[in-house]
Amino acid sequence: MYVGNIVTSLKLEEENFNICRDLNSIDNDLSTLIIGWDNAKEFIGGNISIIHKKVNPKLYWTFTKKERKVDFEVDLEKFKEVCFNTFGDNIPYVYLDILHGKSRVNKKIIKKILSLSDSVIYISDKNMVYVYGENIIFGIDLNIIEYSSIKKEKILNRIKNLNNNVFVSDEIFNKCKGLLYKIKYKNKLIPYIYKNGEFG
Repeated sequence: MYVGNIVTSLKLEEENFNICRDLNSIDNDLSTLIIGWDNAKEFIGGNISIIHKKVNPKLYWTFTKKERKVDFEVDLEKFKEVCFNTFGDNIPYVYLDILHGKSRVNKKIIKKILSLSDSVIYISDKNMVYVYGENIIFGIDLNIIEYSSIKKEKILNRIKNLNNNVFVSDEIFNKCKGLLYKIKYKNKLIPYIYKNGEFG
């Protein structure tokens, strides 16, 4: 699964990054790093500064290894860190707050979850349920559900009966462990990673 684009004419391999020759091949939803001063001038045009390598919040550039090796290495690592740290930030997360949430809001959230089709569900070892559907991640804490005298089996049975749902198993969790480590174990993203990655 890709977390960012790298545009370069050089041979480069970076796990979880879409390596492209030009801007026509990038995924516009992801941040992009352009490697090479000439490439940056060609692709960005007059808006480029040799000092400021962040063109906008989603577009960066750096020198090639031959142009300035230290800059290239430092900027590439910074870009990768930005991509991993911000991965999933664009996906809305809705938490079902049984204890402090307004009853009307909670009912709307539950209704929305139960209306989902083609959802992906993951239950963490800490009893958190994450449901991904319609580009939204919903979070339900089963420990708090039980604390509030609602039986967690009732909630799980309702979720299991969603249309065309997929439960993410521990085997799938283990397959995407490398990416999870890089994104600092944002477990709520596991259903999204499963749906959009190559783990199915």
